[in-house]
Amino acid sequence: MKYWTKEGVEKHLENFDREAAKKWTYAFNYYLDENNEFKEIEIAVFIVMEWLVPEKNYNIKGSAVRGTKRMQWFWDGLSALKDREEYGDVGDHSLISEDEAKEVLKTMGLNLDDAKTYLLNKFTEVNGYPPIMLPVDPGWEARRDAARKRSK
Repeated sequence: MKYWTKEGVEKHLENFDREAAKKWTYAFNYYLDENNEFKEIEIAVFIVMEWLVPEKNYNIKGSAVRGTKRMQWFWDGLSALKDREEYGDVGDHSLISEDEAKEVLKTMGLNLDDAKTYLLNKFTEVNGYPPIMLPVDPGWEARRDAARKRSK
């Protein structure tokens, strides 16, 4: 794990190619957190905007929201996602399709498009330009299937 110092961040930002970053592609991925071993933990769906890293089997998570029935939308879901990943509850094995996410969210009374709009608007607000979004992450199914095979 790399620890960033103030000087390291400043150096990175000085050398960061902002024009190249405008050409990066992103996709939404959906993670189902259904570890309800304890009654207090409820089913959640994480909607994650991920930067698609060319020619790699992984993506870099950029931002996320979490939806649950009791709490509705939790707009800063990336920290919660990382906390859940530490316990192995949310990862590639829990990737679901957009249609599956819609169905689960529907039972919670949530609209998937609300989360997607929020993430797109926040990205544009922070970066000053909209992201290039692919309709589907071309690698999600392979990542999900490989992770599910490993977890059996």
